[in-house]
Amino acid sequence: MNKMKKITLIAFLAVMCTSATAQYKKASFFTRNGKFYGLKAGVHLFGNGVSATPSVAFIYGKDKGKNKIWHWWDLEYTTKSKYSYITKDNNVGGTTADVKGKIGGMLTWRYNWCFYFGNNKNEDIKGLPFAKVAAEVVLAGRGSAIETVTPSNSSPEKRTYLEGANGGIDIGGGYAYKLSEKTTLFGVAGYRWILNDASYPAFFTNPSHLFVNIGFRFAKKKEDD
Repeated sequence: MNKMKKITLIAFLAVMCTSATAQYKKASFFTRNGKFYGLKAGVHLFGNGVSATPSVAFIYGKDKGKNKIWHWWDLEYTTKSKYSYITKDNNVGGTTADVKGKIGGMLTWRYNWCFYFGNNKNEDIKGLPFAKVAAEVVLAGRGSAIETVTPSNSSPEKRTYLEGANGGIDIGGGYAYKLSEKTTLFGVAGYRWILNDASYPAFFTNPSHLFVNIGFRFAKKKEDD
């Protein structure tokens, strides 16, 4: 009878250990499902006569690691930008006007979708590369500017676009690195296509451009129930 109890106890412990191991593997950091929030900072490398401009954003999203996916929304504020361009002077044929200015910041709402590359089921993995696509709309800003025109009596053919909202899409790649069981550091870079349009010759202060971001994600809890 005692032998039978020992066998039963050993079998029970073996089942418990197997179950615990399975749960541990299930909780692999890059396969978890759960909500997260965070902060990111970046630079819009506008070019085309517009200065490189920093931005900050609050992010909120969800991991669907079992499908190698994570996605988030971000509300981003981009600071003021300096710009300059040369355009034809309509007052005097064959001459140009030099326009320089500073335009206000903008608030952008963006949806981001990411896909992990590599074996995200390996618990020993500390980081993974990912691809990203996103869609965005400018909610407010870029509607006022302070600028100077040289010569002052010129009539620039091209005008600075100040009519607000536009949108776009982007594609990029990045790397996510596990700092702790609830914290991830990530970086991403890519190219953003902005859908600009005007009924007149316009200079756009939010042109299509390269971008670079770095941020932190904080899991709300380790795993969804």
